[in-house]
Amino acid sequence: MAAMRAAGLEPLEPYATSMTAWRCRCTSCGNEVTPTLMRIRRGGGCKFCAAHGIDLAGASKVYVITHQEWNAVKIGIGACTGYTSRLIQHERQGWQVYQARDYTTGAAAQDVEQAVLGRLREAGLAPYLTRDIMPNGWTETCSAERITAGKIWAMVEEETRNTEDPYAPRAGGRPRATVLIDADAAAAEMRACGYEPLVPYPGRTNATWPSRCTTCGHEGRPTFNAVRNAGQRCRICRTKEAQGKRSAANAPKALETMRAAGLEPLEPYPGNATPWRCRCTGCGRETTPTYSNVNGGSSGCRFCAFNSATDEQASAEVRAAGFEPLEPYPGRTTDRWRCRCSCGNEIATRLTSVRSGVKSCVKCRRSGGYTDPQTAAAEARAAGFEPLETYPGKTTDKWRCRCRCGTDVTLTLTSIRRGRSKCGTCSRPATQRSGVSTKCDARQEHLF
Repeated sequence: MAAMRAAGLEPLEPYATSMTAWRCRCTSCGNEVTPTLMRIRRGGGCKFCAAHGIDLAGASKVYVITHQEWNAVKIGIGACTGYTSRLIQHERQGWQVYQARDYTTGAAAQDVEQAVLGRLREAGLAPYLTRDIMPNGWTETCSAERITAGKIWAMVEEETRNTEDPYAPRAGGRPRATVLIDADAAAAEMRACGYEPLVPYPGRTNATWPSRCTTCGHEGRPTFNAVRNAGQRCRICRTKEAQGKRSAANAPKALETMRAAGLEPLEPYPGNATPWRCRCTGCGRETTPTYSNVNGGSSGCRFCAFNSATDEQASAEVRAAGFEPLEPYPGRTTDRWRCRCSCGNEIATRLTSVRSGVKSCVKCRRSGGYTDPQTAAAEARAAGFEPLETYPGKTTDKWRCRCRCGTDVTLTLTSIRRGRSKCGTCSRPATQRSGVSTKCDARQEHLF
């Protein structure tokens, strides 16, 4: 009741809830209005005395307009005076006035418009244009193919005869939106609500005012209107307060869930998705799972789940796979770890790769591993080839050798390991080799 009277409204019925329409009478214009207490606390008031939007206490008119290019028809209301009137704006976009009717108050014009729109929606005539085509008033448009402007105007005439006009027009001009507020008094109110202004008063109650919360230090941009009328607090403080309430309510259940998973918490419940420092009752190590993961069914201890390892355990695993660590274990199984392969190549591997079965570097997988020159020469001789040069170093490098038939060939150790034991000359049939020799001898005799 005090909040309503402070806003210039005298209640005409008992209070119900903050979201229920409350029938009141404005002490300034005498009109009956039905705002909610929530709207009044957010800075609202009498719709007839409002300094913005449609002037419900001043003269207005209902109009029906058409657009040939868009093939649309529209109903609307407005004061329709001045260079920036809504009707003039529509005419600039190509709309043409079909009919218009004057009313003593904008409230009466609004009742007629809403009654006609209700009949159109009941007939299944949804908004025809979209917000992209017509930002202002697109919800009041219809397709000209489904209904004509004449039928809509006939509805306007009928609703005008059936609708009474109990609203009293305003005697003077419309009140101005500017409200003079002392800057020092506004800053004092902000400090009393827990804000320290960072700049002087911006001059308007609905303008953002950069301020710092005196509780948490967060810098925000609240409006003086929201702080004074709605009691708006710092959003960071509100979030922390809500999180604290949820944490206090979920703490007993979270504690039971963690202990059931074999984890003993070492600190109070931090929240659903925050790492929670616990000790595993199985292996005795300290781990930091989240309650969300454990409650979702995942294993609580990462060490017992083989998703992590100590420095000694990780080093033993990579050495068993043929790698020698060159630096301490980075801490996570997915972190890159600089090691030396058994072939002497330095690589950056991961513990997850080693656990998945990787036992050699890329060079080893491509070349078949390191082979010393003596072993390579022994393999070549066993296959029937005598090396003519030193082993090049990799099994895929070309290596010049002599076959047992006396032909010099170029091959690779990989081909020898795959079963090659003859050169191209040895692979031909004997008749073909003799034919080639006969032709060569005949050609030589002809030349000489």
